[in-house]
Formats: sequence, C-alpha cells, structure tokens
Amino acid sequence: MSENTEAIVHNEHGEYHEEHHEHHVNSPGLLWGIYGGLMILLFATVGAAFFDLHKYIPIPGMNIIVMLFIAILKASLVVLFFMEVKKGTRLTWLWAGAGFFWFLMMLGIMFDYMSRNWVTAI
Repeated sequence: MSENTEAIVHNEHGEYHEEHHEHHVNSPGLLWGIYGGLMILLFATVGAAFFDLHKYIPIPGMNIIVMLFIAILKASLVVLFFMEVKKGTRLTWLWAGAGFFWFLMMLGIMFDYMSRNWVTAI
C-alpha cells in the first residue's frame, strides 16, 4: 500500500519539473508483530525486577543492567518501526543516531558517577 505524491520543483536553470515521492507504509501484520514483541519485552522487564539476578551472575546491579538492555531494545523497536526511521532518509538516521549517542553519553556519565567512592549515602 503506497501513495504517490507529486511536487513541482524549480531547478537552477529556471525550469519546472515534477518530482514523484513514494510513501512507505508498514503492514498492519508487521506492526502487530512488533507490538507483541514489545509486550513480551515488557513482561521480561517486570520478571527481571522480581528475580535477584545477582545470585546467578555475580555482578553488582545485574537487574538494572538487564532491564536497561531490555529498555534499549524496546526503544529501538519503537524508533525503527513505529517512528519509521528504518525507511527514513540519511538525515533521519543521522538525527536518530545522534540521539542514541547522547543517550550512551548520559549512561556513561551515570555509571561513572555511581562508581566513585566519594559518593556517600545520607
């Protein structure tokens, strides 16, 4: 299911011509499948909150790490399919990548802050 749109564009030689743009539409089956995957990941996040993963994997804060990984996966699915970045232009990919890079920087700053010994609880 695609829709063609036409635009009359003025080029540098003073001539007018028509451009055809095709809009991509995701199928409802794909969107429902992504929605189902998001619901499964939601239940996985809730399940990770109820289990003490530190017993099985001796890394402090393993529950937070797993839940952040699931959250990044869910956010990636939403951005790629529901916000249609997957079918976007290079500029759209650039801005989406810049946002993801900003998130990674903030996550790195948070982990750096939490790893310092001078931070004491009140």
